[in-house]
Amino acid sequence: MTKPGDTVRYLNEVGGGVVTRVEGKIAYVNDDGFERPVALNELVVVIPAGHAQTGAKLMFDQQAYDIGRTNKRNKPEAPKQAASAAPQPPVAAPEPEPEDFPIEETDYGDAMNVVMAFEPKDVRKLDTTTFNVALVNDSNYFLSYQLLVTGKNPGEWSTMARGEVAPNEIADLRTLEHDDIPGMARIVFQAIAYKKDKDFTVKEPLNALRKLDLTKFFKFHCFRPGLYFETPVLEVPLFSEAIRKKKK
Repeated sequence: MTKPGDTVRYLNEVGGGVVTRVEGKIAYVNDDGFERPVALNELVVVIPAGHAQTGAKLMFDQQAYDIGRTNKRNKPEAPKQAASAAPQPPVAAPEPEPEDFPIEETDYGDAMNVVMAFEPKDVRKLDTTTFNVALVNDSNYFLSYQLLVTGKNPGEWSTMARGEVAPNEIADLRTLEHDDIPGMARIVFQAIAYKKDKDFTVKEPLNALRKLDLTKFFKFHCFRPGLYFETPVLEVPLFSEAIRKKKK
């Protein structure tokens, strides 16, 4: 049962927040500072009230959430590429090692939710700071992905990052310098979803084109904590699937 203090996700749209109160069949959710009334049957509890948030970047059961980032999550980033430099070949992620933590699935995670986030190193110095580019895989699927940015010639694209992200994980893709920001005006995220060592429902390949408002990288109010981050970030939704309720 949903109760005040629960961190929740919306069933049929991206986003969520913390429940401030419940009245009958309506919960009031603190969503970016605004109290939003939502029907209880349109919410999923991702972090129960009273569970300490340790800063871990795993979602969304407490056991997984408490594990935190392991060495496996500190993936090597692609080398910095200046805007005027010739495109460099992308650096492939290393071969995956045997998992040193359990793959935990959630009862709603077969409905995929994928978000990209830009996390400033120092949000007080947006004119000079670097940004960590992170990928949120809020699902029960592994994602084999690549992130594309515009190339030198019209209609061409260059691979900025590629690799694999585990279920219910946030993966660091690379560090973004200020010289790289102009090349982020248009991005393409492509991914194939699958599960390992078990049967699963096949998903269509993801191919999301997004146009980014680059002025937001310089506006303090555009960076804020959210459902996935305790620190201020600029979130870009890439893909969201409505959760289907299981038949009883």
